[in-house]
This record gives sequence, C-alpha cells and structure tokens, in this order.
Amino acid sequence: MEQIWVRRELGEDLYREINEKGYTLVLRKSDGFVAETYCRCDIYVDIEDENEGLLFGIKYSKQRIERA
Repeated sequence: MEQIWVRRELGEDLYREINEKGYTLVLRKSDGFVAETYCRCDIYVDIEDENEGLLFGIKYSKQRIERA
C-alpha cells in the first residue's frame, strides 16, 4: 500500500525512471499520535553514482511536492 501512495505522489514518469534505473527510494516518516499514522513522510532518492545523481537532480530540479 505504501508503494501505491509513493507512486501517486511522485507521478508515473518519475516513479518509472527511479525503478528502471535501480535507484533507491528513502522514506523518512515522523510518527503521529495514532499508531501506524504519520504526520509527515519525506521521499528521497538515493543514487550511488555522483554523475547520475547530478543529471537526475538537474532533470527533476522543479520536482518538489509538499503537502500539509
């Protein structure tokens, strides 16, 4: 279920590229008051190759999703 939410938040194109290239998604969650409920979840992409990371950052430099 979590991956469905991540896919929806990132969009099909970005999610597909991350999976095709084998990048790692990193989710940082802050706990809410109710068990298994999060106040906030930040999505990061971990890319080992610095050059690929730079190109990815340039290509998706305007991609930033913030939800209250």
